[in-house]
Amino acid sequence: MAAGENTTSNTAFEDLMFTLFAILLVGQMAQRGPELLSKHLGIQVGDSQYLVDNASVDENTALLTKVNAVLGTPYYAEPSGANEIGSFSPGTSLVLMEGPETVEKERWWNVIESESGKNGWVRESTLIVEGVGGIGPATKLGSKVRTLLDTDVWKGPDELVSVGKVAQGEWGILTKGPQTVRGSRWWLFESDETDVTGWLPEAAVMLASDRGWKERSLVKGAQITDIFERAGGGRVVGLLTAEEKAIILGGPVEVGGALWWFIETEEDGEQGWVPENALEDAGFKGLIKGVIATVMLIGTIITLVFLGGIVYVTIRTNQVRARETQRIQAAIPKVTEPYRNERWEKVLKNVSSENPSDWRFAILESDVMLDELFTRVGYQGVSLGEKLKAATRGDVKNLDAAWEAHKIRNQIAHEGGDYILTQREAKRVIELYAQVFREFQYI
Repeated sequence: MAAGENTTSNTAFEDLMFTLFAILLVGQMAQRGPELLSKHLGIQVGDSQYLVDNASVDENTALLTKVNAVLGTPYYAEPSGANEIGSFSPGTSLVLMEGPETVEKERWWNVIESESGKNGWVRESTLIVEGVGGIGPATKLGSKVRTLLDTDVWKGPDELVSVGKVAQGEWGILTKGPQTVRGSRWWLFESDETDVTGWLPEAAVMLASDRGWKERSLVKGAQITDIFERAGGGRVVGLLTAEEKAIILGGPVEVGGALWWFIETEEDGEQGWVPENALEDAGFKGLIKGVIATVMLIGTIITLVFLGGIVYVTIRTNQVRARETQRIQAAIPKVTEPYRNERWEKVLKNVSSENPSDWRFAILESDVMLDELFTRVGYQGVSLGEKLKAATRGDVKNLDAAWEAHKIRNQIAHEGGDYILTQREAKRVIELYAQVFREFQYI
C-alpha cells in the first residue's frame, strides 16, 4: 500500500512539473520569438530597446566610449544608490571612465562630463552610446529620423522645460540645428505622427528611411553594385550582385543627400557600405512568417512529447544530488580547528594592514585555504578551478562568491604589480572567501 502511494505521489509530481515546464516553454517562445525572428531573419515583429542593437551600453562596452544621459540621471560617489552627489541634465555627453561594477544585479559605470569635470557612478540603464544613429554636423535639415527611445521633448537645449513626449520609433524630421550644449549636439525635432515639436539631443534619434530597416534586417541587391569601405564611396571592398542576400549591420548614414547602409553579404561575408537605392527587402517576409509559425508549432508539439522524459531525468538527477549533498554535509567539520582560526586571523590582519603587498598575500592565502576546504569535502581536481567546476550551487550556496574571489586571485597572481588593488577591493574579496568559509563552518 505504501509503495502504491509513493508511485502515485511521484506521478502527480511529475505531471505538475510537466505542466510548469510547458507553461515556461510557451512563455519563452512568446517572449523570445519576435527577437529571434528580427535578429536572424530580418522579420521586424517588434523593436529592440533602442532600435539599434549597439546603442545599449553593456558589460562589453569599452572604457572611454562616449555615452549620453538622454533622460538625465543622478550620479553617486559609489556604485550604488546610497550617496547621491549630483545629477547630469538631460542630453549630457559623458565618457565611460571605470566599470562596470555590479551591485545587487545592477551594473554601474563611473563617468565624467568633459566640460564641467563632474564625475560619479551612474546606472547603466540611464546611458546610451553616442553616434550610433548616423547623424552628424553635416546632416541636412529636413532629414527623416526616428526616435531611439521614449523621451521628453524640450523647449530648448538650455531650456529644459518639457513640451511633450515622443515614443520609441516615432518618425519625424530635423528642422533646426545643430546646437552644442553640455558636450552634445541638439536638433529641433518635428514629429510626423503627433503635433509635438521640440529639441532633442542627437543621441536620442537616428537617421531613417521609408524602408524601415534596422540592424539585422535581411535585404538583397536590387542590381549589381560595388561595396565601399566607407559611406559615400572610397575604396571598393566587395561586390553585391542582384538578388544576393545581405544583412544590415549599421546605418543609415547620410552623404550628399543619399542614405547609405553598412551590410554583410550572406554568401561571402563581405562587409562595407552601399547606397540605399541599391538594396531592397529580401521579399519573402510573409512566406517566412508562415514557415516559422509552422515550425514553431511542430517544435512545440515535439518538445512537449519529450518534455516528460526531460522532467523525469531532472527529478532523478535532483534525487542523486540530494544524496550527494547529504554526503558532503556529513564530511563538513563540525568544530573549527584552532589552526584554521589562526590562519584566518592572519589573513584579516594582513588585509587591514597599510601595506599593499599584505593585501595581496591575504587574498593568495585565502585561495589556498579555499582549495584545502574543497579538497577536504571531497571535490577532485588538479587545481582549485577544476574543483569549483565540479561543484554545483545545490551543494555550495556561495559558489558564485568562490568563483569571483578565485578569478581575482588569478589576476593578482598573473599580473603581479601591474594589477591595481585597493584596500577596499581587497576587503571585498576577502569577504567573498569568508562567505564560503562560514557556509562550511571553516572559520
